[in-house]
This record gives sequence, C-alpha cells and structure tokens, in this order.
Amino acid sequence: MNKNNVCSNYVDPEYTWKVLQDFKGGNALFTQPATPIKCGGAPQKIMYLADDYFRRTGVRDQSQIIFATPGSVIFATEPFKTTLMEVVDRKDIQLRFFHKLTRIDGANKKAYYTITQDADEPEKILYNSKDSGIKELSKTEIEIPYEMLHLAPPQSAPDFVKRSKIAFQDGPNKGWINVDIHTLQHPEYQNVFALGDAAALPTAKTGAAIRKQAPVLVHNLMRVMEHQLPVDQYQGYSSCPIVTGYGKMLLCEFDYTNERDSDPLLTKIFDTSKELYSMWILKKYGLPFMYWNMMLKGRA
Repeated sequence: MNKNNVCSNYVDPEYTWKVLQDFKGGNALFTQPATPIKCGGAPQKIMYLADDYFRRTGVRDQSQIIFATPGSVIFATEPFKTTLMEVVDRKDIQLRFFHKLTRIDGANKKAYYTITQDADEPEKILYNSKDSGIKELSKTEIEIPYEMLHLAPPQSAPDFVKRSKIAFQDGPNKGWINVDIHTLQHPEYQNVFALGDAAALPTAKTGAAIRKQAPVLVHNLMRVMEHQLPVDQYQGYSSCPIVTGYGKMLLCEFDYTNERDSDPLLTKIFDTSKELYSMWILKKYGLPFMYWNMMLKGRA
C-alpha cells in the first residue's frame, strides 16, 4: 500500500490524489474486495471521478479504466443499476465480474485475480472488454498490468469482536456479531444487541443504515430491560450516494430485498436514480451537516 502506485482512499486519500496527478496513461485498475466494506459504492466513486480527472488532464485517450469485482453486477438494485451501466458505457469502462484480487506484484505493477465462477463463459464475466495486456495464466487466474491500482482493502470486525462468543464462529459471517437481522438482538445472549459495521447484517455498512438501525435497537433494548419481547423491526434500509463525476450524483436507497427504498418526500421533488447536480450539492453540503450536527446527536 501507498507505493508502486497502489493507493486507497480508505488508507491515504492524499496518496491517491498524487497517483492521479502523476498518471499519464495505461491501465487504471479499480478493485472491489470480497469482504463487506464500509460504503460498498466507494470503490466506484473514485473510479468515476478519476475518469473525469483524466479527461480534464488530457490523458483519458491513452488510458483503459478497469473495474474488477467479485460480485456479479455493478449494483444490485434497479433503477440505480441501469443508470450506473449507462455511466459505465458513457465513460467506456471495462467491467470484470467474479474477479477476486489475490496478490499484487508491486515492483512490476501487476495484479492477479482468481475468477470465482463462470470462467468458461466470458459473456457473464466481461463487459466492454478490450485488449489491455491482460494475460490468462489458467482458466481461473489472470494477470492485469496497471499504471495505477486503487484498492478497497478487505475489512472485518475488530479482533476483540472476532474472538468473542457473540460473533459467528464459522460460515460466511464468521467474525461478525450474530444478531437477528430485524430486531438486532443476539439469538443466544438476549441482553446483547448490535448495529453498524461490526454486526452481521446483510446490507451496506453506511451511516444511513445506522441511522435507521439505532431507533430499532434502542426501543427493543428498552423492552428487554422491562422483561418484554423486542417488537420493532429493521428492514435493511441503507443508502449509498454514488458520485459519478464532478457535479453529478445519484442517491441509491435500498432494503434487504434489494428493492428501492427511496425517501418518498425527496423523490417527489427529484428522481434520485438519475445523475443530478442537486444530489451532488446534497452530498457536498447537506449530508456532512446532517451527519455532524444531527445524526451524531440523535436528532435525525
């Protein structure tokens, strides 16, 4: 990390900015990890902004932008998925699905990926594919050369959580706190509740999700303290503001079922599934104010 043009906004955004400024062409590789991460859309946001920056600095024509993800789609919820695929087409971005980053040769600027499924069906794993110097090492492993590589590093719950009895001990949620996804109560330790990043909840780990989880947890915890059963239900709401360029953003809101769950009042005024300047203003000014002055103080 932070050398050989391997950068991450999660670790040091200033180094990411330096890498972007020094970029003169070649493969700009952006990677999504195989673990849950804080704000699952973040690896895309920097990619779209990088594309805009490359166009402004005149190096986009000498560049290939590649997005490699272990997932099967760019985004799971419609109509946001359709809008983002239009962005991908407009920006001429290569997508590589079911690609899991396994190792990096920083000195020689090469990244290695395992193809986790459908390796023999390129139409399922490649979109806007081009000759970018990519080598097939085997049916399930490829080598991608890069001039810059942006990572969202694998993430986990803190060690003291992973080692505790309140966490899943095995399975896909191993290490994350085991709670009912609706009541947020631990199934074995009735006096334990969890929300946010360390909880094994099948939704995006965002501040917007915690904003909806917190009142459910509080009400249910108070009922348990009064020797009553928890009744409030969290339905998986989360929000992912995806910046698609300078002055453009769509506000992706969804629930456990990957159905759209947009704010009804806001959507009467704006179509938040489209790239809007108004959503960019919301992201730049409205959401930081709401976070620092309202959410953290329990007012929103």
